[in-house]
Amino acid sequence: MPLCNRSIEKARKRADEFGIDQAHVYSDHEALLDKEALDFVDILTAPAVHLMQVEAAAARGIDIICQKPLANSLEEAQRMIDVCQKAGVLLSVNENWRWRAWYRTVKAMLDEGRIGRVRYVRIAAHFNATLPNPDGTPRSLFLAQAYTQTMPKLIVFEWGIHLIDTLRLLFGEIDWVFGHMEQVSPIVAGEDRAFLMLNYGGVMANIDISWASINPPPLPSVLDNVVIEGDEGTIALVPNQGDGDLIRITDWRGSTLLRPGERPVGSPYRITVLPAHDGDNAAAYQASYDAAQGHFIDCLRAGVDPETVASDNMKTLRAMFACYESAAKNSVIHLSR
Repeated sequence: MPLCNRSIEKARKRADEFGIDQAHVYSDHEALLDKEALDFVDILTAPAVHLMQVEAAAARGIDIICQKPLANSLEEAQRMIDVCQKAGVLLSVNENWRWRAWYRTVKAMLDEGRIGRVRYVRIAAHFNATLPNPDGTPRSLFLAQAYTQTMPKLIVFEWGIHLIDTLRLLFGEIDWVFGHMEQVSPIVAGEDRAFLMLNYGGVMANIDISWASINPPPLPSVLDNVVIEGDEGTIALVPNQGDGDLIRITDWRGSTLLRPGERPVGSPYRITVLPAHDGDNAAAYQASYDAAQGHFIDCLRAGVDPETVASDNMKTLRAMFACYESAAKNSVIHLSR
């Protein structure tokens, strides 16, 4: 498996980590594409260079999976799609959050009608990723992705897009959005707080996220705080409260809903509590990447489009950019289906 990084030192270090022959390590992606026989290329670079690298791979007839966000604009994203269609290659987006096991479990419950018609969703996550450290050392975000510090679009572009896309998986397409954003930290160029309202075909969703909040350190968890309310019950993702990460389903439709191992708590309500994953946060985090890439490879072999083929991911991108337009205009932005 060849590997490329513009820093040859970083490339060589990563190659050693995964047992890759140094003869297949590059600092120039064009050289890699010219010299190696590739089944596909995985582009996990900053969005600003995605277009250039997608065009280079497509020109050589190589299928592509590309990190999110796909592009800095809808125009760039459409150009990538057009180039790949013309070259006859697959372009998919590595959007791994929709492959997190707990969201797949929630989707199965919703498809079964476990809580009836869904009316409302809330996702909330506040922590400190952008406020300066008291001792002057850089935040871990800027160590891992230094370019984020100067991005004019930040938390919604880099993080909110995951949530917008995952809710598309669960509830379908978006009718309209309204966004409010703030830049709090003095050391970032883009917004680090956002409150988004989105209507997914009648399901009202609130996404409330902050990278500029000073909170007590959370217990280890890879879950977001999520509440999904339906006519006949509620599903909640409950991050670590000392008992692990949980999926909690509360309903009142009666004993016919109970399954083996489920127990009624109180009356007339029934509460089901499931572990969200096996308790290993690092493994659960990695598993979503494995599932996303495994799905891409399976679809590549079968000659079918992945869930996150670029033409579909454009709907996520369009909604994300509409949130910025809404915040700038302080108005609701309606999206065409």
